[in-house]
Amino acid sequence: MASFQERLLSVMDKKNHWGWEQLTGPHLSKKQLLIHFQQEYEVYVRDFPIFLARILGRLDSHSTFNSLKRELAENIFEEQTGGLSLSVSKGFSHPDLFLKMMRGLGFSEKVFQSIRLLPTSLAYRSYLDLLTFQKDWRVAAAVLTLFVEGSVEDRARLKKNYKPTKSLDQKLKSHSLHKYHGLRISDMDLVRAHHMIEGDHRRSAWETLLKLIPKNLEDETVEALTRSLELWQLFRDGVCVEMQMHNPEWAAYRP
Repeated sequence: MASFQERLLSVMDKKNHWGWEQLTGPHLSKKQLLIHFQQEYEVYVRDFPIFLARILGRLDSHSTFNSLKRELAENIFEEQTGGLSLSVSKGFSHPDLFLKMMRGLGFSEKVFQSIRLLPTSLAYRSYLDLLTFQKDWRVAAAVLTLFVEGSVEDRARLKKNYKPTKSLDQKLKSHSLHKYHGLRISDMDLVRAHHMIEGDHRRSAWETLLKLIPKNLEDETVEALTRSLELWQLFRDGVCVEMQMHNPEWAAYRP
């Protein structure tokens, strides 16, 4: 049987979506972009620090878990205050930096209040709530810090000699919102913050959790990540349909 890490990475290898190329392309209208960003904000961007705090509040008091407590506390500190990336975040939370980007695109904060979730968005959000409120906190921590924060690039990031394919300057200048939608680089502090902390943060999250999740929870953890992937794909499908985007593969299923 494959190792526990390999089973988890096999799930992360599939964290990709057919709509990504269109979402990062030049042809979307501001109206379409707003749908995408509203759903992201309401599903997990605004409340990600709260998800982490729920898990931290449920941790066993045993000293064995001190390393994970520290990881979660530092993650909450960064997400809620920008404290680890202070030189670029200026002390603003990640949700606030997200809203700064939205203002740069011409969207007021008002349009990010009282958002109606699409059915598939609600399903994914409800699963994240279920995990962080009721499931074993180690399983919930794996889903939040490995799956939700992670990407299809996690396997590469765990390699010893990993180096980002783009410098921060290249990442900012090539970002689709800057290239195609007029977002000023000065409004992209969230991208700067992510770039500043993502390398060591990703590796540390994997190393810490793999040491703390016991054998009897490995299958449940893999199943939770797999379920998260399924609901994330549906969430993305629902948003793309609402944006009137089309998956070429769907044409084969038309009568």
